[in-house]
Formats: sequence, C-alpha cells, structure tokens
Amino acid sequence: MKHQSVRLIVGVMLVMFAGACATSFEPVPAFSPVDVNADGYALKVQNTVVVLDTSSSMAEGSGQYKKFDIATATVRNLIQTIPENLEINSALRTFGHHEKFSPEDTVAIRKMGDFDSASMTSALSTVTQSGGPSPLCTAIRAAADDLNGLDGKSALIIVTDGKDLGQAPSIAATALKDKYKDSLCIYPILVGNDPEGKAQMEKLAQIGGCGVMVNADDINSGQQMAEYVSNIFVGDALDSDGDGVIDAMDKCPGTPAGTEVDATGCVKDSDGDGVADAMDKCPGTPAGITVDDYGCALDSDGDGVSDALDKCPGTAAGKKVDASGCPYTVLKSDAISWTFDEISFEVGKADLSPKSYPVLDKIAGALEARPELMVVVEGHTDNTGSRRGNMNLSQRRAQAVVDYLVGKGISSSRLSAKGYGPDRPIADNGTKLGRSKNRRVQFTKVE
Repeated sequence: MKHQSVRLIVGVMLVMFAGACATSFEPVPAFSPVDVNADGYALKVQNTVVVLDTSSSMAEGSGQYKKFDIATATVRNLIQTIPENLEINSALRTFGHHEKFSPEDTVAIRKMGDFDSASMTSALSTVTQSGGPSPLCTAIRAAADDLNGLDGKSALIIVTDGKDLGQAPSIAATALKDKYKDSLCIYPILVGNDPEGKAQMEKLAQIGGCGVMVNADDINSGQQMAEYVSNIFVGDALDSDGDGVIDAMDKCPGTPAGTEVDATGCVKDSDGDGVADAMDKCPGTPAGITVDDYGCALDSDGDGVSDALDKCPGTAAGKKVDASGCPYTVLKSDAISWTFDEISFEVGKADLSPKSYPVLDKIAGALEARPELMVVVEGHTDNTGSRRGNMNLSQRRAQAVVDYLVGKGISSSRLSAKGYGPDRPIADNGTKLGRSKNRRVQFTKVE
C-alpha cells in the first residue's frame, strides 16, 4: 500500500512537472490585407499551387509563435491578398498530416480551379493540427499533376520550415522544372530559421530559376504581403493598342497601329483643329478657326478670308474683299479701319508701284470729303526675312503712302505713319496666299 502511494505521488509530480515545462505559444498577430492594384496590368502567372507543410516539426516554436500557426496564417494572408479579379487557376495542397486528418502523404484540400478566396480559405480551415513525416517530394510530384494540361505560366508556392526533408525534394523539383521549363517558377516561404531548411529552400528557388525564397517573418504585414503578391502575379502595365500609352492613361483605346498619338493616347493634333497631324495640310491653325478635312481654314465663298473671320459670307466669285471678307468701300464712314491690298511696292523697297495710284487717289478724295477724319497709315509685312528689316521696311512704306497723300493736298496733320512689320498677321504666313494678305497697308481711324 505504501509503495502504491509513493508511485501515485511520483506520477502526479511528473504530470505537474511536464505541465510546468510545456511550451505556451502566443496567437499570431491579426492581419489587415492591403489591396493589390492589378487593373490595367498584365498577368505574369495564370496558375498557382500552394503547398503547406503540416508535418510534426511544424508543432515546434519559432520565437513566441508555433510554426504551424505562422504557416497557416501566411497562407491565409496570401489568399486574402490575391485580387479576386485575377483570372488564375489555383490549388491548395498539404503534406505530412496528423493521423486524425489523413493517412496520405499529400492531399489536395482544394483542387485546381478558378481562384476564389472563400473556397481556398474554407479548405485551409480544415487543417487544424500538424503531425507525421515531411514528404515534400511527394507533394511536389503531385503538384505536377495539378498543373497538367493548363496553359500559361505557373507558380509553385511552398510554405515549410524545411526540416527533415532530405534531398528528395530537390530531385522532385528538378523533374517538375524539366517538365514545365520556363513556364514554372518556384517560390519557397521559410517558416522559422533552420539553417538546413533555409539552404534547402534556396536550392528549390534556384532550381525554379525565376522564383525567390523569402522568410514568413518578412511578409507578415499587409504591405509586405501585397508587394510579395504583386511580384509573383502582376506584370507590366498593359498597352492593348500598342500606341505607347498604357491602358490606365489611354483616353483613346483601340488606336490603329502606326498612328502618332499624344500623351493621352489620342491621335496627335498639335493645333487642336480636330484634324490629326498626319492629315493636317495647314498646321498651326489658330484656335477657334473652323477647318476642312485637311485642317485648313474653311473659306466657303473662296474670297481668301476664313469663315470664322468673314463678316460678309457668300461674296460673289472674283470680288475683291478686305480683311473682314467684305467688298472694299473706300474709307466707309461706319468703319474704324480699312485695309488695301491694292497698294503695292517694288519688291523689297518702299517705292510705290504705279498700279497703286488709282486706289490712293480715291483715298485722297475720301479724305478730302471728310475733313474731320484723321488716320494712322499702318505698314505690314509677312514674316519673310528678319524682323528688324521688316519693321524698317514697313515704316518706310507707310511713310511713302503718307507722302503721296500729302502730295495730293491732304494735310500732314491728319496723317501719321506706323510700321508694324510681321507682328500683326491677318492670315497664315505658312501659305503663299496668307503671306500676300499680310503684306498690306491699313488705315486706322484716330478717335
């Protein structure tokens, strides 16, 4: 009886001692997902298999947390961060199981299908504890079957502590890479800091050739996981029409190949007249001018004055008009300015040509009939040659007109000369007709 009592006491003490030495792990911190912007970007990956280690070594601790809890939280965070609108196929596979879960070395707890975070998370929740050996090699071989027949690129994501794996996983990964070649990348996530496990995971990433190994501790925040997901799944910004402007910035999608576009992806129209530069025969049209299909100012009556400036539309063919598009009326009483392109000079000189005399005589008569009228005689040139030379020439030409009128008996006190050179064009200097319009003598009423 005494011996039985001693054995009982010793048994109780051992239980108490074991309880005192049992490790208590803290819950893994809460995770707040950060949105990954995949709109307007190409997909780098069309298929993914996530492989989760649930073997007995995952019951060990890593710092204050159990490795199994870190691993399942990492997978859950990954699932929550992958955008729902990504058109990818996904599967979730486990290996090394507690006897209560499965006797199989590896199980596809969520078979390959369209990515859906709810079904993936639901499948993950069925794994509640770890146990058993670590047959990662079997899981990798099974992943080859998961990906069989799928088009596009694939990512194999392995979450494990890397312990007790042996060399078989490297052999299985090599065979997997040989089968899928450049369409497969391997992304190991190491839980804990086991040196041999780290070396093994780095080797798997090297076998994949295009993936990288990370530690679970380095992707446990929302922003870190978002960057990790982006690096795996999200490619370059899309430019669907190939015009050099990404879809997110392209205000004119579907531009035909070879078309020159501006920064917004729309057909380039430098002067904003609604005609693309490639078709515009009159570039540099001033704002507000109505143009034809070739980008040239619309002149419906053909009088040389664009419709936007024409105050007398419908002028009869051949009728000479002033800058406003109206037939000439010498010094019309209700006007404040008159332009005469009949007044001409010797080329490059200020000498009046004889054909200018008739209109100058009419002007002299109009001034004589209206003794109250005082005017500034303005000289204007096109932009051919230097501005300095044109300014000087326009001043001398204006003075030549004043001198002629004074010679006809008009008081010099009623006249003044002002040369503006090329500074006040009324037409496009880029055309022959426009330049001829700009070479003019204009009379402006002094109020």
